[in-house]
Amino acid sequence: MANRSPTGAAGMADRVDVSGTPSDFASGGPSPDVDWHGAAAAIAGRHWRRTLRLVAVLMVIGFVVTFVPQFWAREWASLRFAGWPLPFYMGAQGSILIDIGLIVVYAWLQRRNDARYHRELHVLREAHRDSLGADGAGLRRATVSATSRSVSSRAASAPTYR
Repeated sequence: MANRSPTGAAGMADRVDVSGTPSDFASGGPSPDVDWHGAAAAIAGRHWRRTLRLVAVLMVIGFVVTFVPQFWAREWASLRFAGWPLPFYMGAQGSILIDIGLIVVYAWLQRRNDARYHRELHVLREAHRDSLGADGAGLRRATVSATSRSVSSRAASAPTYR
């Protein structure tokens, strides 16, 4: 990558073994060409585009069922639904019921979209963790040292309940 520093992610020069290949390649470690943050951003971008597309489609449907029957009320007055003229029914309660249905559909589809996003992100995290090493010891050490400071400062000020 063009903007990757020659010192590597940890701030130290990459080690090279006897054959001239970096030691992380010899051990099956991370590839310098993999942009994990870019991949995560791409996953988030796809999630956001799917969300916007879903919202746009549902808003168009809501607009159509709310305003079109009233706009064409005189032409559609002969159409009956539940014993009432269709424009009157849609204006009185039909469009409201459809809008509630659209909210339910949005919640269901967005939950599926979010689950897909979380699955893709989990797969990426697992691949990243696997690329750090077989046991991910480097990641665990960094996580433990980073979280131990914040937990200890919070633990000192947090009330304890027993």
